[in-house]
Amino acid sequence: MSSSCNHSKVKEVTTVVPSKYTSVALLGNPNVGKTSLFNALTGARQYVANWPGVTVEKRVGTMFYGDRAFRIIDLPGTYTLGVTSVDEKVARDYLLYESPDLVVVVTDAVNLERSLYLLLQVLELRGNVILAVNSIDEAKKAGIKVDRRELSKHLGIPVVLTSAFTGEGIEELKEAMLKISRSGIHVHYLFPKHIEELILKLSESLKLKSELRNFDVRWLSIKLLERDKEIIELAGIDPGVDYSEDIANARYKFIKELLKDSYRDSKKHYWDFNTAIDHVLTHKYLGILIFFAIMYLVFQVTYSFAEPFTTLIEKGFEVLGTFIDRTISTPWLASLLGDGIIGGVGAVVTFVPSIFILFLALGILEETGYLPRAAFVIDRIMYSMKLSGRSFMSMLLGFGCNVSSIMSTRTISEPQERIITILVSPFVSCSARLPVYIMVSSIFFGKAAGIAIFSLYMLSVLFTFASALLLNKLLFKGKPSPMIMELPRYRKPTMRSLMLYTWNRGKHFLQKAGTIILAASIIIWVLSYFPTGDILTSFASVIGKSLEPLFRPLGFTWQMVTSLIFGAAAKEVVVSTLSTLYGASSLPGNPGLLSLTSQITPSVAFGFLVFILLYFPCFATLAAMKNEAGSWKYVWITVFYGLAIAYLSALITRLIGGVFL
Repeated sequence: MSSSCNHSKVKEVTTVVPSKYTSVALLGNPNVGKTSLFNALTGARQYVANWPGVTVEKRVGTMFYGDRAFRIIDLPGTYTLGVTSVDEKVARDYLLYESPDLVVVVTDAVNLERSLYLLLQVLELRGNVILAVNSIDEAKKAGIKVDRRELSKHLGIPVVLTSAFTGEGIEELKEAMLKISRSGIHVHYLFPKHIEELILKLSESLKLKSELRNFDVRWLSIKLLERDKEIIELAGIDPGVDYSEDIANARYKFIKELLKDSYRDSKKHYWDFNTAIDHVLTHKYLGILIFFAIMYLVFQVTYSFAEPFTTLIEKGFEVLGTFIDRTISTPWLASLLGDGIIGGVGAVVTFVPSIFILFLALGILEETGYLPRAAFVIDRIMYSMKLSGRSFMSMLLGFGCNVSSIMSTRTISEPQERIITILVSPFVSCSARLPVYIMVSSIFFGKAAGIAIFSLYMLSVLFTFASALLLNKLLFKGKPSPMIMELPRYRKPTMRSLMLYTWNRGKHFLQKAGTIILAASIIIWVLSYFPTGDILTSFASVIGKSLEPLFRPLGFTWQMVTSLIFGAAAKEVVVSTLSTLYGASSLPGNPGLLSLTSQITPSVAFGFLVFILLYFPCFATLAAMKNEAGSWKYVWITVFYGLAIAYLSALITRLIGGVFL
């Protein structure tokens, strides 16, 4: 042990009084395999991504082992117990205020030095800690040897070598959890003398404060010396001098001493194939071209691969619609089932293959580790808009769902950058818009439908970036924090993980089809059938025609206007609304949506898709914005700004597109 650091261990044995469940917090740096361990311990099937910042909320699962029941809590990844972002605050607050019975600090065997810094901070806070050195299988392949016994001897806590991928060490980890839940262990290590004297002095002052009796005064003292704003406010004491550099140096010195005896990297690392790939994928010019080429390929594959399945499902609904029309003699009931439910829900379900293929493609990009590299490449562009690659990674999630995108901004430490990312995330084209794109593009653009869809996604990126620049200028004048992110190792995607990723995201589409879209289809049918049974004099017609003059410059029909109104609930409802209002195409002799081609031009159709892309997001996204931004102000900015930019863009598209289309 270093003499300057004077690291010695003080071991305290306490008795843990078990409640019904023994609570266990899984804590670690981002992308070290916490969620994989969580799945291995609990049998859960949470998706594990090969990029940092995926877990932004606590996840809870249950494990039964020996005579104990354990409640496992997977906390968001964090590098320190300081609080610079919302997800880090979630992790620290849980340790501080919820006081779990055990903490398993998960580290990466390939990057152990970095991970141990967090472990030391946890040991400063509390006892009953286990160190899980994960990804030991990858460390062995890389020629790295980790001496578990040496680590355990120096740290004074149980150390388990695990691989969530192969299952190595999982049973041993469960056994360690069981033993500590019965006995307990608390370890402190000491800082240099002058720091320890300050800790002792502050601890004496903190003990006099009865309101702090539930906190570890030694840990509070350390955080005060690091000038942690939240702890200074909590304790009501400001030491005035910042000792964070001295404390960090002491920790790193201890870690280096610790690893001298317990960590061996026997291989010499030359320029390998992965490094060569990285130089190409992250090249400042070539990397951007590769990114756009990959995204183009993704959307082409999504459209072309899904087409046969889509046609098959359409045929199925055609048969069902014809059967209902022939067997049900009551006109209104046949219309409800045929035009309302089969025509509305069926029109949306038809696009299930496209949604699942899109998620499968995005899953492959995530699993291989490409997406963080895309964020690295785009970081330079993002910086010019006062954003960073972290914002871009949040936006990428928006291609699946805007709600996920907004939730993931919790990893962004700079408040202004976080608000701007939340505000522009709805411009990222979520999967709910894809059925509308495919339906309208296939009617108006034929074989060029794939290019039309890709163009919409490129417009999505363009409007997202341009809006970030504009809103930053209007609302804030701050600078982004630089992006510091370790690029994950390349990994070969597993079929199980890809299927899990695709299902977890795609199932929400099916759930919406059975809930929101079904309910909306019935409401739309009621509005389109009553009071006269003639759609031209229906309530839906009155609503659409009353607003139609506003959209006349854009060339939208009253049916299209009505679909935009109902699309506020969920963008897929635009498809079911149009299908219902134009009559189910499944009925023989009914041209259905094809009659649109006689009412509007291709330029108006593309303008309609641009409007769908840009006007305000669904209610669920607006609710997420309110929760994450903490103010209705940003919700109203999104609604009015989105409507204005959508209207103007659709008008320009019609005027310019009319020359070419």
